[in-house]
Amino acid sequence: MDLMQTRTTRILAGLAAAPIAIALADLANPQWSWVEVMGSHFVNGRAGWLITIAGVAAATASASLIAPAAAYTRGHRAGLWLIGVWAVGMLIAGLVPADPPGQWDDPSAANLVHGLGGLAAFLALPAAALLLTRTWLRDERWRRAHRPLAVAAATTVVTLCAFAVAWVDVIDGPQLGVGPYPSVVGLLERVMIWSYAGWLAVVAVALHRMRPEEG
Repeated sequence: MDLMQTRTTRILAGLAAAPIAIALADLANPQWSWVEVMGSHFVNGRAGWLITIAGVAAATASASLIAPAAAYTRGHRAGLWLIGVWAVGMLIAGLVPADPPGQWDDPSAANLVHGLGGLAAFLALPAAALLLTRTWLRDERWRRAHRPLAVAAATTVVTLCAFAVAWVDVIDGPQLGVGPYPSVVGLLERVMIWSYAGWLAVVAVALHRMRPEEG
């Protein structure tokens, strides 16, 4: 296995590890509804270390994409910095624990730091996806990935918007639950994270397929 293939494999494994670790934490804590409760709060339950792994894995894998992507990005590179913001935010969210479910009215200092890191990450990645995808769609070196990049980037925006609506609902809004669930913020957060990992995975695979002479 050559160096490039090893790098791509590690990045894809890290990206997949984040949502998978959250899913495993969900299974280990049936006392909380993963439909209603955001994944980061599961750090306070059984196998809470899985949530830490999720944040660190996403941050590490994403940061590993920045340098290779920079080599194939012409023009505006603000999106690369935003991937960095996403990576740092996820690292903070993974290392600094959130409060347990039900204690959100009086948040601890750690919860505030965790929340700011997560908020910065969640906002930065779709912005990065839009800026970089727009740049790469004008670049012939990325032509084989144009359609999956565009679809994946649009998905990050749609899932962020859906999550934001549910999150505002939890804070102070109308009841927007479905069926027996008064809120679906947990479910939408997980879908959003899968979509973010999906766009990053498309980037990783596209970079792996680049020919050296295209750099």
